[in-house]
Amino acid sequence: MKLTFLGTGTSHGLPYVGCECEVCTSTDPLNKRLRCSIIVEDDAQSTRILVDTSPDLRQQFLRKNLSRISAVMWTHTHNDHIIGLDDLRPVTDICGYVPAYASSPTMAQLQTVFGYAFVQDREHAGFPRLTPHIIENRVPFAIADFRITPIPIMHGRAEILAYCFEQAGSTLIYATDCSFIPGESWELMQNPDVFIVDALRWREHPTHFNIEQALEAATKIGAKQTYFTHTAHDLDHHQTNLQLPPNVEMAYDGLQIEL
Repeated sequence: MKLTFLGTGTSHGLPYVGCECEVCTSTDPLNKRLRCSIIVEDDAQSTRILVDTSPDLRQQFLRKNLSRISAVMWTHTHNDHIIGLDDLRPVTDICGYVPAYASSPTMAQLQTVFGYAFVQDREHAGFPRLTPHIIENRVPFAIADFRITPIPIMHGRAEILAYCFEQAGSTLIYATDCSFIPGESWELMQNPDVFIVDALRWREHPTHFNIEQALEAATKIGAKQTYFTHTAHDLDHHQTNLQLPPNVEMAYDGLQIEL
């Protein structure tokens, strides 16, 4: 299993428009962060799963030379996680209809905003062409030889989804935009090889983990390796890494991990 971080920034992206802080004005490419999305694929790259369609999706695909996906999934309906959906047009021109997975509330919102993308049996291109699939909390489903479990977590007062990916004996958990993990969800998150989790900044925030809370979560689930994503301009990449435990580090755009 291989993971690629297409984007690791907040809804603002980094740099923030109009901000002159040290991180936003940094020349370090690791402090340049597009909005959050990832690709999970098998070693042969025959199955490639996109999680979230960020506003920067076109730029992300061009930067990583991506043009084919096997499926797309969403964590929740906030703009920075869905609004790039239309950029799947050239992808589905190549691949044809792509299976699309989301919870019932998320799919309803997607079909309200992007109804034209879910029209079935289009013979011509020019539109995203997606086939909807509703997934249920804590009920595993399969994409090729990936076993995927949707895990409910809280993003402020909103329930959204983390995902556990299992393939060839390896386990990866992706939990962006998280501020609280309900009791039953902890049971589905134990001992992953890799844990990717929201860690917005050092200070507390009402709808996101801060670094201390993210570290506590990583310890509680027994993650072998943890990567922080959805990070704000409070966090310089190198300076933050110097203050983290050996098995925890900041993710960055373009980072690839092989499990």
